[in-house]
Amino acid sequence: MFLGFRWPGCAVLALALASVARGAESAAGPALGPETVQQAAGLLPEEIAARYQKGEFRHEVVPPLPGTQWTDPAFEAAAAVNRGRYAVDDAGTIVDPATGTQPRYIFGPPFPPPDPADPQAGVKLIWNYFYQSYLLGDNHNLVGLTWIGRQGVDRQVTNEVWQKYYDGQPADRPRPDNPNNVLFQQLVETRSPADLQGTVALTWRYRDTKRDSTWAYVPAVRRVRAVSPTNRSDGFLGSDMSQDDGVYFDGKPEDFVWRYVGDAEMLCLYDRGAIAEGQHDIRPVAGGGWRDVSAPGPRFAWEAPEEGLVPWAPLPARTVLVKRPVHVVEAVPRDGYYLYGRLILRLEKGTYVGCYNSKFDWKGALLNTYTPLRGAWFRVGDGSWRPYTAAGFTLSQNFKLDRATASHPYADAPTIPSDSLIPLDASLFDFQSMVQRGR
Repeated sequence: MFLGFRWPGCAVLALALASVARGAESAAGPALGPETVQQAAGLLPEEIAARYQKGEFRHEVVPPLPGTQWTDPAFEAAAAVNRGRYAVDDAGTIVDPATGTQPRYIFGPPFPPPDPADPQAGVKLIWNYFYQSYLLGDNHNLVGLTWIGRQGVDRQVTNEVWQKYYDGQPADRPRPDNPNNVLFQQLVETRSPADLQGTVALTWRYRDTKRDSTWAYVPAVRRVRAVSPTNRSDGFLGSDMSQDDGVYFDGKPEDFVWRYVGDAEMLCLYDRGAIAEGQHDIRPVAGGGWRDVSAPGPRFAWEAPEEGLVPWAPLPARTVLVKRPVHVVEAVPRDGYYLYGRLILRLEKGTYVGCYNSKFDWKGALLNTYTPLRGAWFRVGDGSWRPYTAAGFTLSQNFKLDRATASHPYADAPTIPSDSLIPLDASLFDFQSMVQRGR
């Protein structure tokens, strides 16, 4: 259950956290753990605070570097331009308030900061979240998916992922033909292990209320099969990550009933290299776009065990906690067969990136919490702004079964793609492409 969604302004607590942050600047070692977690009361979801209480997580609370850029400046500037331009209909789809029809293209947050009196404030916030996520642009990544239990790694899968966006890009970016009114397309090919190699999944997300189109190529039958979009909450390939997780949340907004809960301040997990040290390694890609090169070294305790840390704990040497203002929203699925009965999402103010996503069953018991590692934005090359995390990952913790799944770059090498804002041809996302890539 979420604690203290409104920041109480307690002077004692503020001074304690400031002291912790100053200590993190000048001394090594954990700042938040069993002895200090009470100083962060109300700044973490209960289930995450319990990790620090047990000593299973340990992270310093640090201030960001002065001048840290939290998002693309053009995205920030577009907020004022978009004010009053858009509304949402009864289904939750963005429309032109004058005509009731869908706008052809949107850049920047479609809606202003939430009004507590607005019954549609929740769905408007989640649309702001989605449009910041589209800043990534067309991308290509080789991603490791790792199952972790109390004894360490249980299984690992490697997926090659391509994504193409048809909305949400700046005015200077190409706007591809879009006869099918698609929002984005995603192609996922499993590279390893051998028993899954050649499995391919293709998804089209539409800009209106039409349900996702999803297809799968299964090597055993050598056929492309349509897949129901209603199972997007199920674990992908048996992991604790679902298709509706993505980088933080990837469900279709119209499939949920949204409620704006209120505002808070939270200690969110951030990349130490990017946020506290100003580190980035973003390189141009031949033909256009940018490649993020992860800093070498372990990310999790299963790779470099530390006393007391649970194996899936992000290592304190590479990750820190930063206090950030957030909007809190609740989502209830319209589909009674959805795995989760309620989700609590925290979206950072102004940038709308996600912090913690707590997911409960239909009886209200916590099942899972999804946490992305956040970074900072840096000016590169021709003046573009790109996001970077030196130790990028997402982490899904299954509290019912006491295990986790982590998603992370496949390897620490410049030759492994983690490319964004690259040109991808639409033909990559058709049926024939699935057959060609399948084993």
